[in-house]
Amino acid sequence: MTDSEKLDLLLAEMQEMKTEIKDINQRITYLETGQAELKKKADKLAIEHARTQNEIYKISRKIEDTYGVALDALAATAENRKWLETGTSALI
Repeated sequence: MTDSEKLDLLLAEMQEMKTEIKDINQRITYLETGQAELKKKADKLAIEHARTQNEIYKISRKIEDTYGVALDALAATAENRKWLETGTSALI
């Protein structure tokens, strides 16, 4: 094998390696893009999670308030019924 043929083989191998490196770089770019998109989605999920937690807290407070009002109304009804039946106890 002549030196020229050896150089041609080396050149061909280098071109193959260059092509493989280019493919690897494209894959890396694709993965980095996907990773960036996943990070954006994760950030959006975190924001939505915080909003959901806030809404759950608000709903919980409303339920507690409603329960308190219902208990007050029940107590007032019982007092009023007692007052109507016996004429005792204070009217609320």
